[in-house]
Amino acid sequence: MEQIKLLSYEEEKKLTKKELIKYYAELREYLVSQPYSNFSKLGIATREKINVMIKKILNVIIKYDIKIDGLDNIPDSPVIYASSHQDFNDIINSIYACPEHILTLNASNISMILKMLLNINGVFFVNRDDKNSRFNSKLEMSKAVLKGRSVNLYPEATWNCSPNKLHLPLYIGMVDVARITGAPIIPVVQEYTYDQSKLDGKSHVESVHIMFGKPVYVSIFDDRFERLEAFDEIFSTLKWRLLEEKGVYDRNSITNQLYIDYIRARINDWKIPKNDIYEERKQVLHADSDFYLFHHVNDVDFNENGDLLPTEYVRRLNEIHTKRLKKN
Repeated sequence: MEQIKLLSYEEEKKLTKKELIKYYAELREYLVSQPYSNFSKLGIATREKINVMIKKILNVIIKYDIKIDGLDNIPDSPVIYASSHQDFNDIINSIYACPEHILTLNASNISMILKMLLNINGVFFVNRDDKNSRFNSKLEMSKAVLKGRSVNLYPEATWNCSPNKLHLPLYIGMVDVARITGAPIIPVVQEYTYDQSKLDGKSHVESVHIMFGKPVYVSIFDDRFERLEAFDEIFSTLKWRLLEEKGVYDRNSITNQLYIDYIRARINDWKIPKNDIYEERKQVLHADSDFYLFHHVNDVDFNENGDLLPTEYVRRLNEIHTKRLKKN
């Protein structure tokens, strides 16, 4: 089949309803006819069989409790899992909890050993700093869904390490895959409980609660940004339900040392897949806008005495204030 001209969203909006239907029919036919860039048919089938063994192995080696809710929300057809992301174990939990074999989208800037491990189950790697790579990853996931496979992605693009934020701003890629394939998006949220009694700057997961939400459908005629906003609200509601279940902490009762140990543990976790926390911050949507300033609320430095230090933003404001005082 000849290569189809891929239209931008702005170009799509100029089409009539009939033209849009025809375009998506041809796009789907084209994608189904194309091979994966990094898998063969045999490779996918082999990974599906390996996935059965992986689930059995995980059932033995996972030492923390896993509670799973909402499996009845998943239709018996390919879906797009859109998962919250806050811990190294998220991908492991998704492989374990999802009822079928899933192909995961993951950032490419991780260690070679971890890449090999993820590839055993099936993974699409994306260079998040490369626009073409991000675009191609949407096409690869769309191919998988149209060929009968479910996929899993992380719309926050990086870990949400903040105990104060339900989730980071969401990227729209999952909505685009849903428009191309007609498959529903399944919101998936995970909430961890850590044992912080040791205060050793390491994560000690006691339990995780995984909740699958109701499917969110996207039509080719829908406004993609309106559907993203609708998904955002559902995603936030599910996360809040899990937080309410744990109980909302009174911040006045949390010591500086306990808070610092939590931050240390999250930073140490970043090192497992060889992530650079400073580079990861750049992946947050609108990271260079005023809105992003509020993400610094949990990016707090501290000294050897355990005293919390002002954030970079606060230090900048103090410098401006000091300069104004000197002028006056």
